[in-house]
Amino acid sequence: MELKSILFLVVGCSILLASSLFIVYRIVERRQRSTIHGQLRSRQLWERLHTKKWGERLSQLYQRCYFIFGRIPVLRQYVHKIRRRIASIHAYDELTMRRETVHIVLITLLLVMVTFGLLIMMHQSLTSLVVVGLTFLILNNMMIDMFVHRVENRLLKRFIHFLEDVRHYYHAHGMIEEAIWDASEHATHEAEQHGKKIYDILTSAEAEVLLEQYYEVAPNRFLKGFAGISHLISEYGDKVLKSGSLYLNALSQLTQEVQMELLRREKLSYLLRSLTIIAVAPVLFTDPIERWARDHFAVMGQFYDSKFGLMMKAVVYLTIIVAYVLLRKIQENDEGKFARSKRKRKWEKVLYELPWIRILVDRLVPPLFSKTYERIKNLLKDGNSPLPMEWLYLHRLVYAVGSGIVVLILCIYLHIVGSQQILNVTNNPAMMLGRVDAQEQIKVDEGLKIEREITLQMQSQRESLHEKVAEAVERSTIQFKNAADQKSSVKRIVAKIERLRDEYLEWWELLVSLLIGWIAYSIPILLLYFQKRMRQMDMKNEVDQFHTMIGILCEMDRTSVESILEWLERFSSIFKEPLQRCLLHYEAGAEQALEDLKEEVSYVPFLRTIEKLQLAVDKIPVREAFDDLESEQSYYRELRKQEMERVLNAKANWGQMIGFTPLYALIFLYLVIPLVYTSMNQMQNYYDQIQKLN
Repeated sequence: MELKSILFLVVGCSILLASSLFIVYRIVERRQRSTIHGQLRSRQLWERLHTKKWGERLSQLYQRCYFIFGRIPVLRQYVHKIRRRIASIHAYDELTMRRETVHIVLITLLLVMVTFGLLIMMHQSLTSLVVVGLTFLILNNMMIDMFVHRVENRLLKRFIHFLEDVRHYYHAHGMIEEAIWDASEHATHEAEQHGKKIYDILTSAEAEVLLEQYYEVAPNRFLKGFAGISHLISEYGDKVLKSGSLYLNALSQLTQEVQMELLRREKLSYLLRSLTIIAVAPVLFTDPIERWARDHFAVMGQFYDSKFGLMMKAVVYLTIIVAYVLLRKIQENDEGKFARSKRKRKWEKVLYELPWIRILVDRLVPPLFSKTYERIKNLLKDGNSPLPMEWLYLHRLVYAVGSGIVVLILCIYLHIVGSQQILNVTNNPAMMLGRVDAQEQIKVDEGLKIEREITLQMQSQRESLHEKVAEAVERSTIQFKNAADQKSSVKRIVAKIERLRDEYLEWWELLVSLLIGWIAYSIPILLLYFQKRMRQMDMKNEVDQFHTMIGILCEMDRTSVESILEWLERFSSIFKEPLQRCLLHYEAGAEQALEDLKEEVSYVPFLRTIEKLQLAVDKIPVREAFDDLESEQSYYRELRKQEMERVLNAKANWGQMIGFTPLYALIFLYLVIPLVYTSMNQMQNYYDQIQKLN
């Protein structure tokens, strides 16, 4: 009781602290979002808020927390991890970056601590505590993703308002630099920082150098496109088209792209809402369902304590983990961030440097230029995996060996559980419904204890087992109703001893461990296929964005094929690496570089774009090569909406199917099937008893 009281106190204090910080932060944030004439004017509000004492104290509190967290070893890595996720958004404001980082850290840690405390009070067994730890990690990642996505979407929304202001002030001044500066003065804090940085780039003597540096830290492709277009038109001058100013048309198309991207994110977020929670939630209900079944169906306790019951629980937990990983893959693809992740510490490198592991992995890798090698190479490319071929097979080896060892340990543990269950088999058949009388249960437990002692004593006996067990039962203090009851007890003890002798690791269990290891050996390849499938759904969206940028660039007089490729590489995430290699070889020969790009890319709409670029190299002007973009613009816009709907529905169907699978597994594998199984066994026992009476 003392431990529970302490836990309740800790949970209560955590909830109170989390609620207070969240309410204070929401008040500050809501005041920052006040509007003037329907537009956000948070810069002036920001200055007014920070003149107030409570606003300054809150800001100082965040800065002090950031400093304190940076001195705690484990928490320091956690803070740096979140900081890296939002670094590009607040790249030019250190105080805001620290404030947002500490805000996310405090909210996620407090919510996770509250949940962790509640789960500890709900679960008591060792396996349940392991599951609680797994839930802790999953919930932590979910909270971080939720807050980071919220910051990213907020920047996109405010960037739309910023572009509208740039359009307004460009009409007023007719100068790009002044329009960006005035729009930055009236923009929200995040958009203001990027707007003023772009202004500094445009007014600098080394604009191209600073622009390349900005491309490296820009949080999204749209800011890169806005900075690049503003620089080009500021450098070479605006142009009057049939539909008006070239710069204003470019802003309109860029605004449409941002709106389309934001609409896509919000709609898919709505379609996939709470699916991760639904997929993870069954881990919290395994023990409550088990306790309910034990309380209302006494015989169900024998099933949950058996080897089969533990296997069912393991299958449910494995289903939850697989569903969570796949949902994360879908949500990562939704972000459109297909850039390969870069880690400073690569365990693969350390492990691969070991001589005997290197020899083993090199033997597993298929021969160079073989069909298998080319197939895996193309799969790595299509799945946009950052792993080289050797490291992929190192992953497969680790998965296989790790899974085989885990299954082997699980088999040994199941034999231990089976032995304990054999020792605890009672002579009183469990009732399907209800409970045994208390006094009767005490007698049963006393008899079971004595039988367990006799079983353990006689387990090593090999000769005359039945006679020695009968003598031990005769000397025991068990009170039997008649001689038949005593003989039944002797037979039961002898059966227990024989069953205990069979509880050892058998050859077929080793074979099962090898089979599971072989299945796990294929998991990295299956994940690549899944990632390739999800990635292909977003290729159409990126190619359509390419066409938007090409349509803008074609109206500029000095546009070349190489400059278009540079813009596509800068704007791309899915086709980024093939475009980079094409640009590296472009000086050696434009035709050959584009031909190599066609061989690397298998997506048909992008192949057509490359073929048009090939025509524009030396045969026709760039504008004529893409003259159909303007004439069929309305058709492509409608087609793009249909494609987006189709992709969103496909992802939603995948997400719903994966998200609800753990719930179905919990209901059927852990409740319905065990209930049917134990019911049939109980009916068989009743039938046998009736046969004996006859």
